Amino acid sequence: MSRVLNSLILLALGILVALPLLFIVLQAIFPQLGAGSWQGAFSALPRLLTDDALLPMGFGTLKVGLGVVLCSLIIGLPLGVLRGLFRLPGSTLWDLLFLVPFLTPPYIAALNWTLALQHNGYVQQLTGLDLESLLFSASGITLVMTINIFPVVYFAVSRALMASGQRLALVARVHGASAWRAFWHVTLPLLLPALAGSALLAFTLA
Repeated sequence: MSRVLNSLILLALGILVALPLLFIVLQAIFPQLGAGSWQGAFSALPRLLTDDALLPMGFGTLKVGLGVVLCSLIIGLPLGVLRGLFRLPGSTLWDLLFLVPFLTPPYIAALNWTLALQHNGYVQQLTGLDLESLLFSASGITLVMTINIFPVVYFAVSRALMASGQRLALVARVHGASAWRAFWHVTLPLLLPALAGSALLAFTLA
């Protein structure tokens, strides 16, 4: 039964993920594929590489992606550590609230931010602040995407800590390490795989 289920899952992933990506790659290699022709393979590549906008767009994408990763780590790491190491009031509510970005389709989130921060949007109507220039800038895009993506880091860090617990850190404390030293030399290294994976996922999403 489990083998059949795994096969169905792989088939669904192949249809929903791999197949569209394959068509994108084929369209990039064969520009006339949409017209039913396999001719002119790689003919669009020279025009793409000589486009003056390629490097600015590439660096802009890289800057936003790295900015989102950095900001997500700054927000998600301490919140994840607090959630994973301490019994906080309303911790389950934290998880539910941070799940909201994952449950919101990206186009809905983009529409919400646009309606809120555009000229004469909800924020300007309520506060008088016109934040349209912030929204439609690299900094604004980084901020908006960070708010939607940092829960990836939060959940990765908090679940990693909840799984490993504080046993090794407590051993370090027993042997004379301070709380900060135990965290820096024991807890943080244990979090590196979760941090690396969540940072990569955050960059990919951005």
